[in-house]
Amino acid sequence: MQATNFLSSPSVRHARALLLLLASAGGCAPAQDAPATDDEALEADEADEVDTPDSLAAERRPWVWPWLRPRDAGAPVADAGAPVRDASTPVRDAGITPVADAGPGTPPATGSCRASDIKATPFGCTFAWGTADDKLQSAPNVQFAAKWVGYEVDKAGKIARCDGCTWLKNDVAKSALVPVYYAYFIGFFGHANGFADGNQEPNKPNLTTDGANLIRQNRKAIVEMYAQYARASREAFPDRPLVWLLEGDHVQYAGESQKNRLSYAELAQFTAEVSCAIKANMPNAVVAINHSTWNPDQVTHDFWGAIKSAGVAYDLVWTTGVANNGGFLEQGGSAGSYNGKTATYRYVSQLTGRKILVDTSYGLSAMADSWSTASVKTLNDRIADGVIAANVVSPASSFSQTIRTITPQLSRVCR
Repeated sequence: MQATNFLSSPSVRHARALLLLLASAGGCAPAQDAPATDDEALEADEADEVDTPDSLAAERRPWVWPWLRPRDAGAPVADAGAPVRDASTPVRDAGITPVADAGPGTPPATGSCRASDIKATPFGCTFAWGTADDKLQSAPNVQFAAKWVGYEVDKAGKIARCDGCTWLKNDVAKSALVPVYYAYFIGFFGHANGFADGNQEPNKPNLTTDGANLIRQNRKAIVEMYAQYARASREAFPDRPLVWLLEGDHVQYAGESQKNRLSYAELAQFTAEVSCAIKANMPNAVVAINHSTWNPDQVTHDFWGAIKSAGVAYDLVWTTGVANNGGFLEQGGSAGSYNGKTATYRYVSQLTGRKILVDTSYGLSAMADSWSTASVKTLNDRIADGVIAANVVSPASSFSQTIRTITPQLSRVCR
């Protein structure tokens, strides 16, 4: 099952951007700043600094997975020429993997929820390429595979099985791949309750109108969905990193289109609870928060400022975008756009202090691959902007050979 959780129509996107801009005009009281940490700061980027008073642009020293430390920092996580298991091979034990309860025998929550513990390099120090889990057969040289999860949730918020766990045990564990979850639990929970994505049913109650109320009325249940799925995923895949790409267009729940929108502070605190539910129950989890490319400048500052103030424990930013427009996220982006100041990879990376995973999106908003077709110089420019990985959802037949050829020529993503 594929989800189309991103906006695709320019008119819809710009309308929502305007609504969010209006919502931000009133301002929201930020949560208290998280306690300062003793992490040693990285050297300042030589490029222009983000002019935010609270030093959101400061980067922290990246955490490196223990099994990567002894290796040559420039070596890829896996042999670029080593094929993964044929994706057409039937999955062994295609039955149900139950979701772990919080009862006897459940592994204790041992992970860290400290915002300073940033796992910035889940793919190693080489620029990473990935694709959708059902496209692996045509892309054997990728370093990661991505799968949607959360569609198992029912109307009552119960999850009877963990399809992601079955995938981890039967497919990913046999390979050198880093698994990536598109964790869309709020979205799928909304679908189960009759709220489609805004670009699927724009004229009916949907996630852009009723999503915030869904969170308000089911906050504890949603956090527990994530906790349970993380516990089950940890049991299935306890040792290697698993990247969680949280809720596409997460900022929409603070939008003016909502019937009872969350303030940015409320949304950030809820995000902190979700992230901690994952990390506490799965220490090997890497959490990424979505940046919507249609955000007006003020919304970008308000959203990420609230995330910082709430002390959210997260490791990466993920977004959708192109490689070949001078660092702007969207193909039509420019300095003269309504969000021209903030809608660049460099700005978002500096603002958040995080590296970025980019995808080419799914469904209605799917775009052509501008990453593997880009020049080495262009890709190195994006690496300098903070991008460390690209998920090419629908790769061309030449994709595998192309990335095998160009990846050794690219700059390291570690500092």
